[in-house]
Order: sequence, then structure tokens, then C-alpha cells
Amino acid sequence: KKMLDEAVKASLSTNNNKVKPLIVVKPSKQQHKNEEEEGEAGLDQFIEQRDRLYRQAMETRGSNMQGASSYYAAQARELNNHIKATQKQSQMDLFLQANKDNPNTKLDLHYLHTADAIKQLQQFISHREAMARNSSSGAQSVEVVTGKGTRSENGKSRLRPAVQNWLEQKNYSYTEVNCGCFRVVLKNDK
Repeated sequence: KKMLDEAVKASLSTNNNKVKPLIVVKPSKQQHKNEEEEGEAGLDQFIEQRDRLYRQAMETRGSNMQGASSYYAAQARELNNHIKATQKQSQMDLFLQANKDNPNTKLDLHYLHTADAIKQLQQFISHREAMARNSSSGAQSVEVVTGKGTRSENGKSRLRPAVQNWLEQKNYSYTEVNCGCFRVVLKNDK
């Protein structure tokens, strides 16, 4: 204790022009849990907080506060992971809502990122093919809605060409119902 006090006195007396370190207190687990419960309603606040933490990390970088810079960056990354998970769950909820009233031979891939859409498409087609094999009256084709891509960056769909590419790789026959929908012929492997 005595040595620590002497070290603190010595460091304070040698250079009064130094910037004093910023003391950062990590939020408690309960505070963190309350933040997560705010959900999507507070997503904009989480984004603002993440951006503020990244700015603080950049401001403290290069000074004698590397520990604080690392802490701010780690907190910002943690918030960013939370934001992404919340957005992904929200997109999945919208996807499920869009498909809730569809017939069981139609899959609407709106709201999903390309990788998630391909996973859903693969599961959907596998399930429909299994049903067709187990039933003599099963559907022989399904409709896959990709959308036109008007809300995509530059107004060009990324989902449509990815679905088309996947169907071709897996040797599925398909026709274009319109510029945002395919009719896919199921494989009959009896």
C-alpha cells in the first residue's frame, strides 16, 4: 500500500501536463440485461452508442490511454454483435410473417439476406421433395419468390441471381413466372 501511494505521488508530481486517465466503469450484468430487453425499439440508441464508443476508441488511440481505447473498441464490438443479432431476428420474424398465409407450395424469400435465403430455400425444397416422395398426390413444383430487387442497393437484386445460381448448381428445372418469382420442378427420386 505504501509503495503504491509513493508511486502515485511520484507520477503525479513529475509532469502536471499529462492528461489524466479516464476511469471507465463496466456496466453491471443487470444493466446489460436491461439493454437487451429493450429489443428492437431501442436499436437506434444501440447504434448511436456503438458509434460513440468507436469514436471514443479512436480519440484515445495513440495517447497514453491504450487500455481505454481497447476497452471502448471491445464494448463497441459487443454492441455491434447485439445489433446484428437483433436485426437478423427482426428479418426472420418478417420472413415468417410473409410466409404465414402462403400455400405450402410457395416460399417468399423477402426480408432475408442471401445466405439465409439460400438456407431457407434448401430446407423448403428438401421438405417438399420428401412430402412428394411419401405421397402420390404431392406437388410436383413449387414457387419461389425472390422479389425484383427494387429495395436492393442500386436497384439490382442480389437474391434473385443467387437463387438462380443455386437452382442451376443443384440441377433443378425452373421457369420464370415473372421477374421476381420462379416455378421450380421438384426432383422425383423414388
